[in-house]
Amino acid sequence: MKQLILTVDYELFFGSDAGTVENCMIRPTRRLAEVLGEYNCRMTVFWDILHFYRLRQLEEDVKDLKIDRELIEKQIRWLVRQGHDVQMHIHPHWLDAQWVNKKWRFNHTRFSLHRLWDEADPNNIETILGCITQSRLLMEEICRKEDPEYQVRVFRAGGYRVEPFERLADALRANGIKVDSTASFGMKSRSVDFPFDYTRMPGFLHYRFDRSILTHSQEGEFWEFPKESVKVPWYGRILFYFLRNFFYTEKGHFGDGKRLSFTKKEQTGHMWTRLGSRYYLLTPEEKDPIRWRYLVAHARENALAVLHTKNMSPFTIQMLHQFLENRHLRFRSLLERINELNIYPDVMLPNNE
Repeated sequence: MKQLILTVDYELFFGSDAGTVENCMIRPTRRLAEVLGEYNCRMTVFWDILHFYRLRQLEEDVKDLKIDRELIEKQIRWLVRQGHDVQMHIHPHWLDAQWVNKKWRFNHTRFSLHRLWDEADPNNIETILGCITQSRLLMEEICRKEDPEYQVRVFRAGGYRVEPFERLADALRANGIKVDSTASFGMKSRSVDFPFDYTRMPGFLHYRFDRSILTHSQEGEFWEFPKESVKVPWYGRILFYFLRNFFYTEKGHFGDGKRLSFTKKEQTGHMWTRLGSRYYLLTPEEKDPIRWRYLVAHARENALAVLHTKNMSPFTIQMLHQFLENRHLRFRSLLERINELNIYPDVMLPNNE
C-alpha cells in the first residue's frame, strides 16, 4: 500500500467566472472529508485566506458575501475538529477583487505575491510582510476557536509563484513559518509577467534551502515539500491522451466557474508543444483509474499529491474511495510528516480519536 501526503487547495476559480463557494469549496471538501474519515485518513487543506479576508471586508454591505464567509468559517472549523491540517495559501489578487452584479471581477496585476510592497510593515496588508502576517493572524483567529494550540506552519504561494524566494524569506521568518510547499519538479511557465522554472530544482522528496528553493542547502533554514511529479514517457502520454479524450470523457466538476487561461497549460504539466517525456503532477483530479494508478505506482512513498476543490468531481471522489477501500493507498496530512521530521519541535498533532 502506497502512503501519500494529500494536500487540497481550497479556493474559487480566477477566470471570468469565479464560481460559487457552495459548489467550488463546500460540497467537494465535505464529500472528500467524509471518504477520508471512513479510512481514518487526514489531509492538509491549503486555505485561500485572502478570499476570506475580502469577504470580511465586504460582508456588511453584501448579504450574499456574509453567507459565503459563514459557510467557509463553519467548514474550516469542522475540518480542524475532524483532525485535518489547515495551512496558508495566498492569492494576492484577491486584494483587488471587486463584487459587481453578483460576480467577482478580478485584476490579475498582483497575481504574484512579489507584486506587493517590500516595506517592513506587518500591519499593512499591501506589503509582503503585512500580507503574510495578517493572513496568519486571521487563520489562527478562526482555527483557534477549535484548537487553541493551532499555528500556521506551511506556506503555499498562489500559481506556483514563490521565486525569487529571498523576497519572501523575511516575512515568513517573522511569522515563524519555515516550510514551503509550492513548487513541482518539471513545471515551467514562460509567462512574461509571472514566470517560473522548476525544471532544475532539486529532485528530492523534501529538502532544506536558504535563499532559493532551486538550491539545496544541507543546513538550510527553510524546507521545501514539492508537489510530486511523475515523468511519463512518450508512449505513456499517447495512452493518457486517448484515455482522457475517448474513454473517460464525462467526469463533470463540482466547481461551476472558469479557469484562468494563462495558468491552465502550466498546471496540466503535459502540453503537446514538445515531443518526448513530460512530467505529470501527482493529482487524481480529471484522472481516470488507469492514469491515477500509473501515477501512484510511480510516485515515491510519502510523496505529496495535490487536489483543487473546484476541479474535483463525483467521479474523483468515487475513484479515491475505491483506491482506499482496496488498500492501494493511504493518505496522511503534511503536518504528520513535518512532525516525524521534527521540523518544528513543538508541533502537536491534532487529536484524531
